[in-house]
Amino acid sequence: MSKTAKNPAAKTAKTAQNLAKDLAKDLARNSRIPIGACLADIKPKIDYPLIWEYTIFVPLDRDEKELIASTLGICEHKLTASNKNAKYKSFKLNLLVRSENERLEIFAKLKATCAFVL
Repeated sequence: MSKTAKNPAAKTAKTAQNLAKDLAKDLARNSRIPIGACLADIKPKIDYPLIWEYTIFVPLDRDEKELIASTLGICEHKLTASNKNAKYKSFKLNLLVRSENERLEIFAKLKATCAFVL
């Protein structure tokens, strides 16, 4: 009896690996992406201006409205409560961004003042 026959988890893992290899080959055949290409190197096309949504995590003892005002200044935005746990409260922050540089600059500012930013 083979090892995979004795261990169904090993058989399932092997099947998953084979499916992943087959999928990668199919993608390479049906697209212009080489098999070894990293998807992180592929940049999505984003048309600006647009409303961008950031998810921010703020410590419970910080006032989120004051944090946004001090970080971004006076700008039109929408802040919606999302979740809360023992350490943090999270919010969806929607605002108009006019370019990739502005989007990344806002992200950097939020990252410097918030606990986490997505």
